[in-house]
Amino acid sequence: MCLSEFDIIRTYFQREQQSDSVIAGIGDDCALLAVTPGQYLAVSMDTLVAGRHFPLAATPYDIGRRALCVNISDIAAMAATPTWFTLGLTLPDANHEWLKQFSQGLFDIANRFHCALVGGDTTRGPLSITIQVHGQAAPEHVLTRDKAQAGDTVFVTGTLGDGAAALAMLEGRLAVDENAQHYLYERFYAPEPQVRAGLLLGPLSHSAIDISDGLLADLGHIARASDVAIEIDVEAIPLAPALASIVARSPQIWREWSLTGGDDYQLAFTVPAAHIHTVQQLIESGQLQATAIGRVNSTDTTPSVSCQLHGKPYAPPSTQGYQHFVAP
Repeated sequence: MCLSEFDIIRTYFQREQQSDSVIAGIGDDCALLAVTPGQYLAVSMDTLVAGRHFPLAATPYDIGRRALCVNISDIAAMAATPTWFTLGLTLPDANHEWLKQFSQGLFDIANRFHCALVGGDTTRGPLSITIQVHGQAAPEHVLTRDKAQAGDTVFVTGTLGDGAAALAMLEGRLAVDENAQHYLYERFYAPEPQVRAGLLLGPLSHSAIDISDGLLADLGHIARASDVAIEIDVEAIPLAPALASIVARSPQIWREWSLTGGDDYQLAFTVPAAHIHTVQQLIESGQLQATAIGRVNSTDTTPSVSCQLHGKPYAPPSTQGYQHFVAP
């Protein structure tokens, strides 16, 4: 069956509008969206390229899930609620089964986060997916990178090192048991966007960022934007139970994964002393999964991120993190 661009849109991506905020969505020249009065509009866009951001052997369903999850993660980091997204899809060919599985994975995530597809574009070429996600945020609770202050405690949600371990497994560089295999597979293809955590932390934190390029690289963005020095206790970085046996065999590799591996899509955030007790209560009650891993200090020199291990300065093999135009 030969599918035109409009056949693809109608068959796989046009849905009945599920939100009253969508005045006009797919089918018009532009989407018309009703932004809630008094709210900020948060907008983020990412492109995923086959063989670069996901393995060439990835299933279409998993590509769809991953593409939207990693985009919603940016919205979560700003303490915003995802509401709408657009999709730019470049395909080598219009394969019915591929499109069916991809759209299913995409909408499984979209429906879970009540995020409506409101437009986009399709074209022919090497496989890549560009998603622009939109969210809404209360102005008084928006989290940015430039408000960290000396005396803040640095926290991270969830566990770190999972994304790099998952990629090593998918590329055949890491052998794991069945339990860890399932855990890592899901962490790579469906990393849970920390939307709920972001909304809880908006009133309690000074700054936040999602961990996509690596903990040190992303905390470096906060340090530079806020003109501070950040110190991390490597021993405090949370580890997934599924990876405990792997880490016991190769602690140095795990440190590298957790500090610079990236693809974790957790949140790193800084909390002033006045709100530490509230954050700890949220953690103890199970409403928030987060761990204190460091401290923000003032600096008279260049903003920086440094590490301590067993009470001594620790220099990881690299602090660079993922960069698109630098050879791995």
